[in-house]
Amino acid sequence: MRVQNYYICPKTVDLQLLKDIKEGRRLLALVLLILGIGLITSLLGILFVIPFVEGPVFEAIEKMALLETPGQINLMKYFQMVSQMAFFVLPALAFGFFSTRNIREFFQLQRFPGPIILILGLVIILVSNPFNEWLILQNNHIGFPSFLSGIENRMRESELKAAQVTNIFLEMGNWSDYLINLLMIGVLAALGEELLMRGVLQPVFIKVFKNAHVGIWMAAFVFSFIHFQFFGFFARLFLGAILGYFFYFSQNLWVSIIAHFFNNAFALTWVFITKVPIYQSDGQIVPTHESSPLLVMLSLVLVIVGLAGFRLMAKRSRQRDIASE
Repeated sequence: MRVQNYYICPKTVDLQLLKDIKEGRRLLALVLLILGIGLITSLLGILFVIPFVEGPVFEAIEKMALLETPGQINLMKYFQMVSQMAFFVLPALAFGFFSTRNIREFFQLQRFPGPIILILGLVIILVSNPFNEWLILQNNHIGFPSFLSGIENRMRESELKAAQVTNIFLEMGNWSDYLINLLMIGVLAALGEELLMRGVLQPVFIKVFKNAHVGIWMAAFVFSFIHFQFFGFFARLFLGAILGYFFYFSQNLWVSIIAHFFNNAFALTWVFITKVPIYQSDGQIVPTHESSPLLVMLSLVLVIVGLAGFRLMAKRSRQRDIASE
């Protein structure tokens, strides 16, 4: 009598746990991923830096906020980069992993954009600067009612501290300082914020509100809010919306990532070359004078017209891609 051998083939484990759940639960899952991965990665960051720190690591971390020595400044930059990985890049990638088997497709990163689309996006970012500077100056002039003066004073103190930290970070005496800042402020900030804000949050908000414009501006609102700098809020909101429309029109996250990188790297390189700080000692952004109203209006009109042209060119580019497949 022959005995038949049976082999049990184990089922492939489906890890796409977020694929078919409601958008509200997806948002909750995103928050949990940010908190969980952020905590674990931050702890790993502390463990990793122990051999490179003199004395107790937590004492060094406590003192690094003083930013009085090169060691304290470098440690602060290190933890800034750890934070970008912990709370932006890794949670966004984990969300994509648990949503689909193809992360590149989830984030719309399958194809690199054409040069014309990229150049137009960068031009739009450049011509938006006069209007953005005007927004910053108007934002700085906002005064709170007298009964909220305590809150306003604390917010301005926080803004001043952030400005001082930024200026210290941007004191670059050599190419090594420049490249470290380019990694921190250019690459990681652009990659992490675009993966999370445009790649994850924006599509979720569009589905929740069933309106692309509301979804784009809601993601831009969160993008600006998480910087916790009220007196630069509206300029950052406007920039976030531009980046959101880049992604929505092109269906290619590379455009937003590269445009974001260009915006940050341009400011960084300008400071490196000219040695002119971004902020004055009182926390006001440089320059403090308003551009002419005509230049400000022209800047806004050029952004709107540029986005309309960007939408048309992106649509034609997608049609060519579909035809070539």
